[in-house]
Amino acid sequence: MNAALGRRRGFTLVEVLIALVLLSLLMLVLTSALRSMGQVEARVEQRIEAADDFRLATQLLGEVLGQASARRHLVQAAGGPAQAPFFEAGPEALAWIGVMPARFGLGGRHYLRLALEPGEGGARLVLRYAPWNGAPAFSAWGQAEARVLAWPVSALALRYLEPASGQWSPQWPPPGLTTNALPPSLLPAAIELRLDGPAPAWPPLVVALRANYATDPSAVLGGFGGGAPR
Repeated sequence: MNAALGRRRGFTLVEVLIALVLLSLLMLVLTSALRSMGQVEARVEQRIEAADDFRLATQLLGEVLGQASARRHLVQAAGGPAQAPFFEAGPEALAWIGVMPARFGLGGRHYLRLALEPGEGGARLVLRYAPWNGAPAFSAWGQAEARVLAWPVSALALRYLEPASGQWSPQWPPPGLTTNALPPSLLPAAIELRLDGPAPAWPPLVVALRANYATDPSAVLGGFGGGAPR
């Protein structure tokens, strides 16, 4: 009789407590593993999204910076040429007339400006654009459309390549360079952009600048059949 009762005896309180502790530890381990997997997946998605944003931003910059209008307008700058293209180039901002790619939602010639602007969470690299209306300059940037290319950004540095000397200058035209020493288009040969702050980090971006053929006074049509250009 006693043996039968012993065989039907259940778990003791100590055994139940030990089982609950082991089960709690197992649930804690599983929860931590699932949380870590979720965090890793979120970081991977953020990195993929950041890489896509970087690729699109650099592609857009390469296209809009790579072709600028060399159409000359009357200017009032003392000591400079009487006529020059709209190309306001400094170490932290650049404004010019260029072509906005149609695949980014717009097409045709626009006034363009690249600079840092304050924003929530830090400064942002912003490309502003407005349709070209034939005016020699544009200053109403606050009313222009904006596209954020990178953020947060702690610093932006722009440099411009002088083709004759191969020297880089933080502004254009370079200080002390005479008008006769400038290229026929009055534009630099390339633009270098350095950006600090965004993640992933941007490598230095160098874009060769080609003046728009229809506005470049130095452009020459090539001949056919090996003949000399006319």
